[in-house]
Amino acid sequence: MGIDHPQWEMYSSSKHGVRYLLKQIGVLPESAAAPTCQSCHMTGGNHAVRTAWGFVAVRLPMPDDPKWAADRTTILKGLGALDPSGKPTARLGALKDLDVFRTTQEDWQKERDRMFANCRQCHSPNFARGELEKGDMMIREADRLLAEAIEIVAGLYRDRIIRKSEHYAYPYPDLLAFHDAPTSIEQKLYLMFLEHRMRTFQGTFHANPDYALWYGWSKMVSDITEIRKMAADMRKEKKGRRR
Repeated sequence: MGIDHPQWEMYSSSKHGVRYLLKQIGVLPESAAAPTCQSCHMTGGNHAVRTAWGFVAVRLPMPDDPKWAADRTTILKGLGALDPSGKPTARLGALKDLDVFRTTQEDWQKERDRMFANCRQCHSPNFARGELEKGDMMIREADRLLAEAIEIVAGLYRDRIIRKSEHYAYPYPDLLAFHDAPTSIEQKLYLMFLEHRMRTFQGTFHANPDYALWYGWSKMVSDITEIRKMAADMRKEKKGRRR
């Protein structure tokens, strides 16, 4: 449901969802382990549906890995949480108030520990920990592609190939402009972020490699290829007009 959060589709076609369906139709016994959405996200009747990585898979503080930290900084700029120079903006405060992502290590760890405990109802500690860490690493790899794409478009702004929209606070791509992004390359960037990156990490955490790979990662690889080509063409076109 929605390009940015098809979690039901991910769950229902994952091993968890398939086992629950088989349990419903009597193929598996009532005693079979088959978690539902509520099992993992509404434990004990808690309806907050809160996760360590939040909705957009960014968090503070920055990771120890310098490359990942640089990529996340770029993504936070694209979200408008940081300005192009890296300073916090009013939007960062708004995102914090809306609880879009975790802003302290303690808050992140609390949610990770809660989910780990949920996984432990069916899985061994090593397996549960390993699967959650796979999700972390998928975010890291997806961030690399998205950050490169943001930097490419930011470069077009810096070189005045793209002019700042009157609705933008800065001459920098704004991922939260969504479908109102003013150029074709920024429309491609918004879909890379909101549709394909979401499916990459959400599919991984929902134990659905089909969504993570074909609907997520593979699409991101295609996106960055197209964005590189579009940017090169825009630069070539501007250079031609100068002659």
